[in-house]
Amino acid sequence: MDILFVGKGGDCRPLLAEAIFNHLAPCHCKARRVACDRDEPPSPAALALLERQGIRPGPTTAETPSAALRAGDVLISLCSMRADHACPHRADAPLHVRWTVHDPLQRHLFARRADGELLDVYHILRARIERLLPLLQPGGAQDQARLASELDRLGRFLP
Repeated sequence: MDILFVGKGGDCRPLLAEAIFNHLAPCHCKARRVACDRDEPPSPAALALLERQGIRPGPTTAETPSAALRAGDVLISLCSMRADHACPHRADAPLHVRWTVHDPLQRHLFARRADGELLDVYHILRARIERLLPLLQPGGAQDQARLASELDRLGRFLP
């Protein structure tokens, strides 16, 4: 089972989530990131944050939507609080949840404030992922309905 973190191209949240997940996950689990629209280069601020945390980022480009989804994958949309549109990949995903968290690099023009919010987003995503990993272990969430419910609950968790 792969976890796909979905966001707009250039969005720092899927980049952070993919890197955190792959840093913490056991060998049988892997995260990938998918760009909803055009892929853009990763945020230098997000790459620098991962480096400070001792985490290697994944590939510098996100996967294309058409090539990304496979049977058994879990799709996690990392949308802003204002997102009221449906994820374009939802229809293809057997298990899809939305983890709303704001994009810190789009909200502020001042770098110092954005860096602080980027660290906050890192901690939110890490806390959610740490709670997700036991569900992916053998015997974790036994059925899709329970896993979907737990993933949905984690999408509202704030450390």
